[in-house]
Amino acid sequence: MSTKAADLRGELSALKIDRTKARQTSWSMRLVGLLLLLALLAAFGGGAYWALQDRLFPVPVVKLELVRIMTLGQASAQLTATGYLESRWQAAVGAKVPGRIANIPVEEGTKVKAGDLLAELEHSDLDAALASRKVAVTLAKAQVSEAQFTLAQAERNLAREQQLLERNAGTLEAVEQAETAFRVAQSTEEARIAALDAAKSNVIEAEEAIKNMFIYAPFDGTVVTKDAEQGESIMPGGMGASSGRGSVITLARLDELEVDTDVKEDYLSQLRKGQPTQVVVDAVPNHRYQGRLREIIPMGDRTRGIVKVKVTILDPDERLFPELSATVLFLPDAKEPNQAQEKGVFVPVAAVQGTDKEKFVWLYEQDHVRKLALATEGESHDGLIAIRGGLAGGERVVVNPPPISKRATRSSCRNRIAAREKREIGETYLGWSPTE
Repeated sequence: MSTKAADLRGELSALKIDRTKARQTSWSMRLVGLLLLLALLAAFGGGAYWALQDRLFPVPVVKLELVRIMTLGQASAQLTATGYLESRWQAAVGAKVPGRIANIPVEEGTKVKAGDLLAELEHSDLDAALASRKVAVTLAKAQVSEAQFTLAQAERNLAREQQLLERNAGTLEAVEQAETAFRVAQSTEEARIAALDAAKSNVIEAEEAIKNMFIYAPFDGTVVTKDAEQGESIMPGGMGASSGRGSVITLARLDELEVDTDVKEDYLSQLRKGQPTQVVVDAVPNHRYQGRLREIIPMGDRTRGIVKVKVTILDPDERLFPELSATVLFLPDAKEPNQAQEKGVFVPVAAVQGTDKEKFVWLYEQDHVRKLALATEGESHDGLIAIRGGLAGGERVVVNPPPISKRATRSSCRNRIAAREKREIGETYLGWSPTE
């Protein structure tokens, strides 16, 4: 029994816990936890640092503007106004009398000469009336001829009776009767001639009425609209379907176009007759037409505070026609057409930095702002100046950039669009952190 007790005591002693291994495991877990805590504190502290730094030392916010491609005329414009094209010679052509349209031989876009036929109204009833009146003229002519024969016979009878009376072979009564017949024949002839003239006038009246059934072009031009179609009734001064159309064709001279535009009273002092302009038509965006201020209409609109202005286009082409939207650029002085049409690259004057010898701009691209050297040429116009080299148009540059600080240099790796991205419509701001 003693031997078995000794063996059991040995086995129980072998089952005791190793306190050294537990102590080692506890210290490793504590070390890992400590490292995690330090990492969390570092991340929180770094975020708090940058947040506090942005609050105490905010990154300046600046404005960007586009580099523009434009003509010298656009850049030097004193004033801009919008309006619509119209022909200086334009007419809604209709008939003098009411009627129904029988034929319209022209279409929109047809070029016509003065006197060309534009439309024809139905006139079969007038044709019949004309034929009847021509017959009346023929009858009147025959009656005149009859009256002339009667007058000639009466004249011979009177002469014969007078000769008989002189030879004492006739009587005074016979002479008086012959003289009366002669006078009646004279009056009948005069009446027949008057009736013939009246019949001829009736024919002329019918012919003129038929002529009024034909509508002719009053001047050389182009048909811009057909205001009626075959079979429709027209009426001079018609104001709608209930009274009939008032015109058939709208005719205009497209080689004499002008812009009808309005200018605020405040800017009227900047305008004068004959002032050179450029006209930009929305339908022809890649071309600039030369113009001249033809007339300042001497009548204001007190409700809107505007004055109407007419600008003649000096070089119109087939791409222009009435009612197109147009923008007029009023130039300060006479420019050569070719010079005013030349395109160039323009940047805001406020974006150009440096001295006359070394000028540069801050160019924003791919979330970075970098310094770009360039050269300017000519004088500035309306806050823009032409440049040579470096920019092709469409880029964005910083306007009125603030001074570069150490804070901005240290933050150069953090170029970003600011949260306050759009304070005003069309304006973009970014964190100011340039790189040379």
